[in-house]
Amino acid sequence: MKRTRRLAVSVLVCLSVAAAALTASAAASIKVYRNGTEVVTEASPRFVEGQVMIPLSLAGELFDQDMDYDSVQRVLNVDSRTGEIAKSADGKLAVTGTAALNGMWDDLMLRSGDRVVGVPGKTLGPDSPYPPEFASAPLTGGPAADIVILLTQGYGTGLYVNEAFVYTAELEPVALEDALVSMRKQTRAGFRADGSVFVETGGQFTAIAAQRLLTDRGNPGAAPTFGGVVRYAVEDGRLTATAGVQVGSSEFIGDLKLVYTYANGVLQAGAPRFTAYEEYR
Repeated sequence: MKRTRRLAVSVLVCLSVAAAALTASAAASIKVYRNGTEVVTEASPRFVEGQVMIPLSLAGELFDQDMDYDSVQRVLNVDSRTGEIAKSADGKLAVTGTAALNGMWDDLMLRSGDRVVGVPGKTLGPDSPYPPEFASAPLTGGPAADIVILLTQGYGTGLYVNEAFVYTAELEPVALEDALVSMRKQTRAGFRADGSVFVETGGQFTAIAAQRLLTDRGNPGAAPTFGGVVRYAVEDGRLTATAGVQVGSSEFIGDLKLVYTYANGVLQAGAPRFTAYEEYR
């Protein structure tokens, strides 16, 4: 009898341990891999009553869909996150992509008729103030004008950054030197002992008196900087890049600007020139 009671107790303990292990396993987070790469999100899948339950945000990311649950109407809305972002004025060019959860669009494609080519980088979407822009200019000297795509990555107070990508009329990508890298290599800027600021680039030296600066002279920062505001554009048939030169945390004193020329299969950045804003001259 004692032996039977011991056996019953042992079985009960085993069942309790098994149940606890099953509960712990169900409560533990489940890792998700997409094409062999782990997907990390704030909310992870859970094992509930024999089924794997996936949060809507994660499901949307995995299947490239926007998923939203209306608790009042008890309706789950599923919308495609892939679509057209912008179209050229003549309707011949279009940029498509996939909306990311952070509001940016990636997996970009440039379409021209039946031809499609991938566009690297990310951009703000069609509902933003700065969707992709199109321009054309004979940048490479070919028989047809080249295509320029301008993508904006961010904007705000003291911030505006866009990026240019160039393609031939046949959608062949054209190599483009980085404007900021070129500017940093060719530009020297700093403060002088009297508090004035100087910018030297391309053999040009510009000084701005301390009295013209609004930034606290006792805490002007280590040196003038640039890169927070970068604008690519097509002007008079040429590709240009402009970067605002900043003093302190929020004072912009002028622009560095360079012009691209095509040589040896590359759009090469020319020597930058600095132009102070009117109030600093």
